[in-house]
Amino acid sequence: MRKKSFMIYAAALILAIFCVGAAFAAMGKLEGFAFTETANKDVAGAGDSLSADGRADAEFTVRVSGSAGAISGFTLKNLTTKQEWAAGSGAANVLAVVDSKGAVINSSFPKVAFVLGADYKLYINDRAAVIASGGDFELSVKFMDGSTSTAKTQIAATPVSADAASSVAASGAPGVAKVISASYKGVGGYDLSDGTKKISSNMNPDHRFDISLAGGDTLTGVRIRSAGGGATERVWDTVPTTNNPLVVVTDQGKGTPLNNIDGAVSIPVKDLRDLSLWIDGNDDLKKQDFRLTLLFTGGRIEETDIKQAAAAAPVPAPTSQDARPQRGGNRPGRTIERSVQMKAKPVQIKLDVVGKNRVKKASGVRDFSLVINVRGEGSIEAIALSNQTGKGNWDTFPGSGAWLMIVRKNNNQVNNAKDFSVSIPVKGNDTLELLIEDDGTLTKKDSRFLLSVTWDDGEITEELLTW
Repeated sequence: MRKKSFMIYAAALILAIFCVGAAFAAMGKLEGFAFTETANKDVAGAGDSLSADGRADAEFTVRVSGSAGAISGFTLKNLTTKQEWAAGSGAANVLAVVDSKGAVINSSFPKVAFVLGADYKLYINDRAAVIASGGDFELSVKFMDGSTSTAKTQIAATPVSADAASSVAASGAPGVAKVISASYKGVGGYDLSDGTKKISSNMNPDHRFDISLAGGDTLTGVRIRSAGGGATERVWDTVPTTNNPLVVVTDQGKGTPLNNIDGAVSIPVKDLRDLSLWIDGNDDLKKQDFRLTLLFTGGRIEETDIKQAAAAAPVPAPTSQDARPQRGGNRPGRTIERSVQMKAKPVQIKLDVVGKNRVKKASGVRDFSLVINVRGEGSIEAIALSNQTGKGNWDTFPGSGAWLMIVRKNNNQVNNAKDFSVSIPVKGNDTLELLIEDDGTLTKKDSRFLLSVTWDDGEITEELLTW
């Protein structure tokens, strides 16, 4: 009886919404907006088509909360590329909306009722292209009373080869390669990664993972994420546009990298392919769990976990003779949360200290100053600024091929080492000034830059900057 009364009440609410008009429609709110990394469905086509076209779509999930109301439409924007998709009629690029029953409800707009909240899945055409470009995505929902609600999420750009993307369209379906085994093999064998984005030696043997793939496909991306075992989470990948250290991929047990010159991969898989993954790190990795993410043709993702932390001994705290933890470890007793943020956008100043490339001398062009706030406890061992929308990289890494960055604190130069490295003690809040020469991108509108600060225990604090 109670259930029947509720249904009558719900129906009455919906009827009131439609009959009384927009002035009485209830306002709702977007919650839990997220990109689904593992989805592999084909709902939308190119343009305004709601027909499958053989290309896996990018899937997002969202919940509309509220007591009761009616939705008149959804709009999705990529704030980075300025692309836009909409669920209403006449949209140049369609946003397919699927309800909790699995039905496409685009034809029901502009009057889609909800009572006590509703869950939706949203699809846009060509997952491979969406993942390749990445960006900040903003979803807007408009209600019948004229009110709106917005939510944002981010997709990291992951290069997908043109051949891989075109093969999806040609075959009418994405590839089917699967991970049949994945394991951590320990340290030794080769030194192919130096902890940066380059294939290079730093005289430290790499940590090795072995994987076996079965099927027919193309491997277009690799990410390894560490967790557990008492150490700070770290990430390695093959994506040129991130600041994460490189994963070097070889045939299993071999020493010849299969990565492209920029670190990206496009490795064909036919029947069975055995590969080794190499990353730079310290002994803490022997006590870690790992999440391995593999990207294939059309943006399809396979993930697997490698568990070993439970069987490993706890990471010992540093002794008084060795108070500084090793790179990659957690800093015992740290009480100040770490963060970094821009205090003032880059401006040209009356200094000419750095030049183009890795040159520390006047170039005849005034430097740009970027002022940042850092918060935390420990020592900053490196700072990098990377353009996410085009060329442009500056850092303090020794031997780096990026343009030079000079760091000042209280108007005094602090990276006095000959290799341009830094070691800046921080306890609480500090203001740092980064001096760089413009390569033509600092004054461009709508650019996005990733600011990365590496601490003495290996933790990397990042902030996405726009101006």
